[in-house]
Amino acid sequence: MPNDILVIVEYKDGGVRKVSLELLSRAKEMTSESSSTLYAGIIGYDVKGIVETVQAFADKVISVDSAVLKDYRWDTYVSAAEQLVRKFNPSMIFGGSTVTGKDLFPRLAARLKTAIISDAVGIEWDNGGPRIRKPLYGGKIISWLTCKEGVVPVITFRPNSFAITNRSLNGEVIEESLEIVPDSRFSTLNIERGGMQKVDLQESDFIICGGRGMKGPENFQILEEIADIMKGRVAASRAVVDSKWRDYDDQVGKSGKTVSPKVYVGCGVSGALHHTMGMDTSKVIVAVNSDPNAPIFSYADYGVVGDLFEILPVLRDELIKAKKEI
Repeated sequence: MPNDILVIVEYKDGGVRKVSLELLSRAKEMTSESSSTLYAGIIGYDVKGIVETVQAFADKVISVDSAVLKDYRWDTYVSAAEQLVRKFNPSMIFGGSTVTGKDLFPRLAARLKTAIISDAVGIEWDNGGPRIRKPLYGGKIISWLTCKEGVVPVITFRPNSFAITNRSLNGEVIEESLEIVPDSRFSTLNIERGGMQKVDLQESDFIICGGRGMKGPENFQILEEIADIMKGRVAASRAVVDSKWRDYDDQVGKSGKTVSPKVYVGCGVSGALHHTMGMDTSKVIVAVNSDPNAPIFSYADYGVVGDLFEILPVLRDELIKAKKEI
């Protein structure tokens, strides 16, 4: 039985999102092991450039290009994705655990009447079927999940879970013309985009996060300086966002965004469970806190107990010095 995989590709500002390239890379490794086919599904409008990029990563690229899909709407995108799954009959559907993914894929699973596994961080073959790695309780427990025979799971993965492997494929392009009827019960009146950030928070390799210990919005400037040096992003805890010190787009945690950077630095972050659930799979965690009993230290690979207002300027200056020496 073929173990074909369909990756629903996400793109932004004319470019394929990093998480989609990660999933295509891992999915291709898996389909190669089982002599199966990797499909990349691209849903949207005027996606020719996206298709050309993805061709190097997939065996077959399915393009659903329609003016109805110009702007993301759950009704039109879920309809398109459902039709692709039913036509190409993959054994698994992969997607990114992003803001859009968390809206799209649970709806798709409901339409298909199938299982969904969200926020996974790994996958491998086990006796011919998938074995999915998923952290629970803020990373305190790592679970391995399998599906019953015949179940076609929808699986979303955290960004930065896999390496992007350079591919030299030239996938066959399949242009699909689908019947997509928007739900008439609602319409999009306007879309307002916030200020553009240098790096997407969920795809950043370096994140420096501020908590209530930063004492005020004005003190986040030094975090911005450090993030600029490292070409990363500033994040915030829920308490900071609730206090209106930072925008919701910066929030990491259960009610914010899930991140998995190469380096996460928490500054004045206590490490409550609802926060650590959003960053527990970071490759290296550094904590800076004046309270030696702060829960964040139980997650940290490196901990610094001290006044962050004394420590952060030193860190910034040392990073500047190190950059000059490279």
